[in-house]
Amino acid sequence: MTQNRRGWFGVRLGDAALACLAALCALVYLAIAAADPTPITCAQAVLALGFIPALLFWRTRVTLAALALLVLLAGWAITFLAALPLYTGVPPYLLAAPLAVYSTSRYSTNPEGRWLPRVVLALCAVGSLISPVMWVWDDSFHLHYRHNADAAITLGAHWALLGLAYFWALHRRDLAERTAQEYVAARERERVRIAQEIHDVLAHNLTLINVQSSAGLIAAGTDPQAATEALRTVKAVSAEALGQVRGIVATLRSPDQIAEPTPGTLAEIIAGFQGAGMNITTEYAQSTLDDLPAQHSLALRRIITEALTNVLRHQEAGSTVRLSITEHAGEVELRVLSLGRAQHQHTTMGTGTGLVGARERAESLGGKLSAQPTGDGWLVSACLPLPMRAHHD
Repeated sequence: MTQNRRGWFGVRLGDAALACLAALCALVYLAIAAADPTPITCAQAVLALGFIPALLFWRTRVTLAALALLVLLAGWAITFLAALPLYTGVPPYLLAAPLAVYSTSRYSTNPEGRWLPRVVLALCAVGSLISPVMWVWDDSFHLHYRHNADAAITLGAHWALLGLAYFWALHRRDLAERTAQEYVAARERERVRIAQEIHDVLAHNLTLINVQSSAGLIAAGTDPQAATEALRTVKAVSAEALGQVRGIVATLRSPDQIAEPTPGTLAEIIAGFQGAGMNITTEYAQSTLDDLPAQHSLALRRIITEALTNVLRHQEAGSTVRLSITEHAGEVELRVLSLGRAQHQHTTMGTGTGLVGARERAESLGGKLSAQPTGDGWLVSACLPLPMRAHHD
């Protein structure tokens, strides 16, 4: 997102340049008043000075600046009409009318943003009827108000310019609001992604730590070697979790580092759960895994990790798990079938967050995921469609 360049007091540099142009015009009217100090010329000189701050803050003090511009334009119209039949010319300040319409339509906030733009547009449209442009010299050099088609065309040009400013401002405002909403939505998606990553990293590893530490406590009195091995596993798993959490933190700190931390290879994941006492049989071809797109490979590993973590958390020790990955008809299918009874008493209760995240991963790739009990266990299955570039003749 870009930021507007700002000068002193939060004033935009473009607005400062516009105010400088207004000041140059004011010098001209001051010179006219000095050369011919009539009530009309003096009044127009004062009005010209008033346009300088109004144009300086036309986008930063929207309501106040718009009201000031309308008052100044009304004052100018009064001096113009009072000077007739003397023609005082077309002032450049007439462009302040579409600026007032644009600023209130583009930058006004609630509650003013609901009614102020329409009021300003209506006042400017009515004011167009006495615009100095509506007067013209005839062939005899007599000043008169435009009439018939000439008046309609000139007045229509005024209204077209005001309408263009109004609708262009609404378009820009809508675009800015949609951009802001997309930014907020992107931040929310990133927050959810990070939360899911933290869950995926910690839920898996903390479950392994819980199981291994429990095994170590049980074996401490009878089998010191098994207890030591359990502690080594706890140390390795905790180090892995710490490294992945640090990776997530590094991603948050550095906008350029957008790659999310990834789990180990499928073989490493399975070995970790086997070390926790699970009996896992696998059926897949390594070539199938190697040919998967990166996002599909990551999704499969995360889903497998979540499925095995739930088995370790909720089913009895030594449960058997059958894991298969197959590819056919442009899809890769995963099945994780756990055979074992659920524990009636266990120390770690789940919230379902992991399966929700796994389902969202599958759906983000156009696939689907289901988790349901079977007659003697629990089945997690996922189906992910493969992009055309992953197909092989």
